[in-house]
Amino acid sequence: MKADVASAGIRKHKFKMEVRSFSGSTKDESNSRESRQHGKQLTANKTVTEEKRTIIMDSSLGTMKEVSDSNNTGHKKQNNIFTVNNANRKAAGCHWYAYLTNQSYESNGVVNLENNPMPSLSQRQKRKTAQQNKYVAMDCEMVGVGYKGQEDMLARVSIVNKRGEVLLDKFVKPCEMVTDYRTSISGIRPHNIENGDDFHDVQDQVKKLIQGKILVGHGIAKDLGVLQIKHPYPLIRDTARYKPLCRLVANGRTPSLKCITHAILGLDIQSGEHNSIEDARAAMKIYNKLSFDWENHFRKQKNHT
Repeated sequence: MKADVASAGIRKHKFKMEVRSFSGSTKDESNSRESRQHGKQLTANKTVTEEKRTIIMDSSLGTMKEVSDSNNTGHKKQNNIFTVNNANRKAAGCHWYAYLTNQSYESNGVVNLENNPMPSLSQRQKRKTAQQNKYVAMDCEMVGVGYKGQEDMLARVSIVNKRGEVLLDKFVKPCEMVTDYRTSISGIRPHNIENGDDFHDVQDQVKKLIQGKILVGHGIAKDLGVLQIKHPYPLIRDTARYKPLCRLVANGRTPSLKCITHAILGLDIQSGEHNSIEDARAAMKIYNKLSFDWENHFRKQKNHT
């Protein structure tokens, strides 16, 4: 009887030990799973906190896109991220100009979109337009006043930009009695200027348009004279005064705009009555074609003086 009681006590003790052991192992496994989940959450949070935006080049489409890249990778994605070493025209594709002119590099060489946002197309277009409007060409048509029409008076003024787009074209009401309209050359007739704009209004408009800009023209001093305005000499490019051009076209003498245009551009102008828009465009085209050598010549002259 005592032996049976003792045997039952031993079995009960073993059962309690096994229950305790199973409970302990279950808790350990639960703690382990919670630890792993917590560790993953911390890693995910750290990755989100440390990630940076970078510019990635899609080689198949030739376009740029924005992606997130973690600092934990320990290295840059090769051949994709624009860095100082691989920022070349082939890699940048159609976005080369915008990237080259408007992006700055971080110390690690990766472009950060947050600190260096890419300019919009409208901003780039505005800058381009401003650059083109930095150069203007002007031409005036004149009529004769005074004795036998020997004195000049402004009848029309035209201004174009670097691309030949018209910025101003005005007929001017005469301040004195016209004694010679010079129609065969000027193309001006009485009805053109009788209802023209006031001279002083046109003068103010011209001043604003050419202020601080490089002014191109042929015999530009005469045009400025009839407008009664002045323009800084360093900002004037006169096709009638550019010596290398004069030597090339007229053996050192002052050539006509018609002669220069035919020799340099292969175009015929002023076959009949003159047109101030056409003449201004011709002068600008000549400058555009010779601008590189012209500016070098101008700088050398400036350094010698």
